[in-house]
Amino acid sequence: MFRASFVGRSRELQVLDNLWQTNKATLLILYGRRRVGKTRLLTHWLQQHYDSGLYWVAEPTSALSQLRSFSQALMGFMDPEAEIPPDFTFSTWELAFRQLALYAQQKRVAVFIDEVTYVIDVNPDFVGVLQKVWDRWLSDSNLMLAFAGSQMG
Repeated sequence: MFRASFVGRSRELQVLDNLWQTNKATLLILYGRRRVGKTRLLTHWLQQHYDSGLYWVAEPTSALSQLRSFSQALMGFMDPEAEIPPDFTFSTWELAFRQLALYAQQKRVAVFIDEVTYVIDVNPDFVGVLQKVWDRWLSDSNLMLAFAGSQMG
């Protein structure tokens, strides 16, 4: 598949670089209309930091399917050599993020969750859980966490 070169967005890329270089927990919310380049910006930046980052896209599926998909992606990222059972799923988003916080104590990590509005649609408690885990665990880690989504309504 042909992909056009990445043009412009130098200011936005610099913001991502600055957040990365802080070497402390950072949280970025990137939202806007569909088809304006949010995903392309994040994936382009992450290609330059491929060994330190996880990019996961939520799909419009059930809450369990989303949690399973994220759990699989997270475990594969944290331990690329591990054989992860196909039915492995953290029991809650809180546990998944707590595991991520532990991992991000060891090294600088970027995790980008795209289409987060799909997660919120089927799991309205997600934002509250995220606030709790950010306040208790993630904010003390070495994590750069970014959420991207489209404006709703």
